[in-house]
Amino acid sequence: MTTTPPAGAGALGIGDDGTFRIRFDRTLRHPLPAVWAALTDPSKLSVWLPGCRIEARVGGDVRYDFGDEGAATGEVVALRAADDADPTAELEHTWRWDGLPVSLVTWRLEPADGGTRLLLTHREVDREPATDFAVGWHVILDSLDRYTDGRPVDKDTSSS
Repeated sequence: MTTTPPAGAGALGIGDDGTFRIRFDRTLRHPLPAVWAALTDPSKLSVWLPGCRIEARVGGDVRYDFGDEGAATGEVVALRAADDADPTAELEHTWRWDGLPVSLVTWRLEPADGGTRLLLTHREVDREPATDFAVGWHVILDSLDRYTDGRPVDKDTSSS
């Protein structure tokens, strides 16, 4: 990547692996287990990301339903919860959007001072829809942040 985005913003560009990608680097003010649970527990995920389902097991189904805008489906290809030997956690799944090649989404959580560093990477994504997908990821990550803070997830943040 050639530019450094402001804290919490996403970036589009060529990654170290030579593929076009979307990347977000955010710090959430909550411990990693709470953020991991928000991502992998269906009862929590359905609150902050309605229409989304991630079966948190390798081979599990993934579905992001955006109503009239369409839906992405996929399959969990890697899942690793944090433990004493490795304090990071990672969930990786495919992303299938009608009419586009399959791409890969990685949610990586790392302990950080005062909370959790969340690195979201959507790679091998076509350039044409990448901007729209990046806007979508931004909204999704804002919703996760509000949920983990205990704030309403459907609040319009365009004026804050």
